[in-house]
Amino acid sequence: MSKKRNIGVGLSNTKYIAFLDSDCYPTKNWIYNAIKILEKSKKIGLVTGPDFPFPNQKGLQKTIGIAHKSFILSGSKIFRKNLSSKKIVKQASSCNMVLKKETYNFVKGMDSKIYIGEDVDFCNRINKFFDILYSPNVKIFHKSRKFLPFLAQRYAYGTCIFDTIKYAGTFKNLQYFAPLILTIFLILGLFSFLNSLLINFLYINFVVLLAIFIESLRLSFNLSEIAKLNLILFLGIILFGLGSISKIFGFSKNLKAIYTYR
Repeated sequence: MSKKRNIGVGLSNTKYIAFLDSDCYPTKNWIYNAIKILEKSKKIGLVTGPDFPFPNQKGLQKTIGIAHKSFILSGSKIFRKNLSSKKIVKQASSCNMVLKKETYNFVKGMDSKIYIGEDVDFCNRINKFFDILYSPNVKIFHKSRKFLPFLAQRYAYGTCIFDTIKYAGTFKNLQYFAPLILTIFLILGLFSFLNSLLINFLYINFVVLLAIFIESLRLSFNLSEIAKLNLILFLGIILFGLGSISKIFGFSKNLKAIYTYR
C-alpha cells in the first residue's frame, strides 16, 4: 500500500494530497476543512480527524465498531474513535490524512518496505519537523470488519509491533506490547494449578477481565451488546498477543493474506 501511495502522489499535480481507505467515505467539506487548517499555519504538517464506524452496521460488526471506542483496542489512538476537541497529536491513520504534497516529499513519503504500521513510521518522521493536528471537523466513516476478518486483523497487528520499534528506532510505542504481555499472563495463569507461584498471574487475569467488563458497561447499556463487547475486547487482546508470539517464533508467514482477509 505504501508503494501505491507513493506512486499516486508522484503522479499528482496538486498542492494538497489526501488519503482515504477503500472502505471509508468522508463527511461533507472534509478536505476543505483540513486545507483551511493547513493554510493557517506552516507548523501544521498533517491534518487528521475522527474515523467513525458506518452508522448502519448490525450484529457483531456493529459491536466491533463500538469496541474500538475503548482504549483496550485503540490504546493512545482512542481519540480517533471519539469526537474530541481540536488538538496536536502524535499519530494519524492513513485512512484519514490531508497534507501538502511538498511535506509528503520532504519526509520522503511512506516506506514501501513496511506493510502494516506504515502510517506510524510516516507520522514519526512528520513529527520531527511538523505538528499533526486532529480536528473533529475532518471526519470520515470507516467500515468495521466482520468477526473473522477482525480477528485476522488483530493477529496481523500483533505481528508487526517489533517492526514498528525497529523502523522507528525508538521505544516510544511500548504500549503495543501490552496485549503480548497480557496474553502471556493469561497462559501462565491457566497453569496456576500446577505451580502455586503462578497464582499471581491468575489474579492479574481477573483484573484484566474486570477491566474489560467495566469498559463494556461504559460503552453500552444493552445486556446483549455488553456480552458481545466482552467477547470482542477479550479476543482483541488475545489475537493481538498471539500474533506477537507467532512473530517471535517465526510463524507469521503470508502476513498480507492474513491482513487482507475479508
